[in-house]
Amino acid sequence: MRKNFFIIIATMSLLFINSQRSQAQSPDVDDHRLELGGQFSVLNISMGRGILPASPIVCVTAPCLIQVPFERSREAEPGFGSRIGYNITNNFAIEAELNFFPREQRFDGGREIQGLFGIKAGRRFEKVGVFGKIRPGFLNTRTSEFRDRRDVACITIFPPPAACFEETARRKMNLAVDIGGVIELYPTSRMIVRFDAGDTIIRLGQRSFIVPFPPITSGVIVTAPAETTHNFQGSVGLGFRF
Repeated sequence: MRKNFFIIIATMSLLFINSQRSQAQSPDVDDHRLELGGQFSVLNISMGRGILPASPIVCVTAPCLIQVPFERSREAEPGFGSRIGYNITNNFAIEAELNFFPREQRFDGGREIQGLFGIKAGRRFEKVGVFGKIRPGFLNTRTSEFRDRRDVACITIFPPPAACFEETARRKMNLAVDIGGVIELYPTSRMIVRFDAGDTIIRLGQRSFIVPFPPITSGVIVTAPAETTHNFQGSVGLGFRF
């Protein structure tokens, strides 16, 4: 991943140098350097699925050190958002994007909020533009932290019942980096139809969830380990220059 990152940086640098040399040959953005728009986005996110035992396991000693095995799967999370950008030159821009993915998941939280800020560089022609992008940012996820409840007496079993704990935090901020490409169409001098595709790299810390577990009415708490995931993300948007 580190090698690919440096390759992307080198490619973006070459695109920027080329854009400076070819600026006189491409259509001018005139005075309309500010871009505002919205997009529909799909994040094909890697999800962890905890494999729970068929029935609770009584622990001989506390705390329970039994680990839940996790299997990986992918789910397409639809979302929507807005974008603002500023064209420094015809072929080089800075931009920020905010997306909301409203669907809630049993595992890995769901209802994510994504924020990205970075650069876009490439070549702009009269009716089309082709760019590369790299945008670091964050993914805010619905995960929790828990502590023991002192007013409840609980038998030590695994998975631990949610009723034995109180929630102390409900959301976590995770580092994210969006690396990919952009194609833009220009129906008019101010309108932009934009297509994005790329790899959204997400660093997820250790996180906990309350999940249904039929023998226990309150559900149980499952903890997922820290990991870095690669997730395809594509979007279609409409924007305007001002």
